Amino acid sequence: MNLNQRIASYGKKLTKSEQRLVAELQAQHPQGLLESATQLARKVNTSASTVVRLLVKLGYESYAQAQMEARSEVTALLATPGTRASAVIGDDISIRSCLDNVLLHDQHNLATTFAALDVAAFEATVRLLTQRKARVHVLGQRHGAPIASHLALHLNLCLPDVRLMAATTPLFVEDEMLWIGEHDVLLAPTFRRHSLAITRAAKYFREQGAQVVVMTDAPTAPPVASAHQVLLVRTSSASPFDSYTAALSVSNALIMAVAQRRKKELGAALERGEALWAKHWNENPG
Repeated sequence: MNLNQRIASYGKKLTKSEQRLVAELQAQHPQGLLESATQLARKVNTSASTVVRLLVKLGYESYAQAQMEARSEVTALLATPGTRASAVIGDDISIRSCLDNVLLHDQHNLATTFAALDVAAFEATVRLLTQRKARVHVLGQRHGAPIASHLALHLNLCLPDVRLMAATTPLFVEDEMLWIGEHDVLLAPTFRRHSLAITRAAKYFREQGAQVVVMTDAPTAPPVASAHQVLLVRTSSASPFDSYTAALSVSNALIMAVAQRRKKELGAALERGEALWAKHWNENPG
């Protein structure tokens, strides 16, 4: 439940100070909770301890938890870092608070993502990646690019045909799709703002009979329309910028599941990798 729902369902009588606080919070929701407890208390001529006690009555574990919820609602309402900056960055936030807020948000993102993750879609994705003759193409741009690189690097240790489709290669994305067919799998992490190139690539892969897996932050993301499997992750943040901790964690789970199914191949690949390293790149073989 969010703050308004908690207030509506609270059946006990509130003090006059608490009633003023509730009126202020509802009038300024969700931005009203982005201020410190002291600033909020000053607005209605009460104490910070009264603010904290009211939120505990409403079912929050702490003021920080209520702020985290408010920031999540703000980041959902405001689409760009520019529009979120003034809303989520306070004037008196300490360095310690920055650390605590990020940890709290990422813990919440992880817990929410894994609790709501479509396990059937996750298992289907693992089967697609590990099927015989599968050619795995990993495509991520903007905020999805680091996740795509992480996936491609580690899946390449487990699978024989993994390709990172990246703008830094000599080939354009279009050139890398010339031979797409039924044995191909597109794995595309994409987050707002979503790349038009990924939307078009997902559509083309599906049209050619390939399988499409999309990891994203919203079920309405444009590439989802072409996806066979969707892995949703939460990206709420204490800053103007989204957090991709949950996306990286789901990627790690995907890599681990593939490695479990390809344990023998992974061991052989690691042995070959160590031999290559020792022979060609180790400057101090002794």
